[in-house]
Amino acid sequence: MLASIFTVFAVLANVATAGRLICYRRGCARYRPGMSVLAYVLIVSSGGQVIDALFNHSPVSGWEAAFTMVIAVLVWRAKGNVACMVSAVHD
Repeated sequence: MLASIFTVFAVLANVATAGRLICYRRGCARYRPGMSVLAYVLIVSSGGQVIDALFNHSPVSGWEAAFTMVIAVLVWRAKGNVACMVSAVHD
């Protein structure tokens, strides 16, 4: 029972992460190829975890669910801007 709750939280957090990153609008921000690659890896990884949890029924631990929720919060706090997430200095 508890594992299925962790799975639901992890799936929702990964969907929120991938969705926010996919819908990011650069606007007047500078294009950096390295950040684009990192965003792509995050999108593919979070989408892959969703597919793995839903179709392969792989169990999700509480630690994995917590980690995905932290990543989702960081992505949403940065408004999908990966460069803002990894930079040491924030405006």
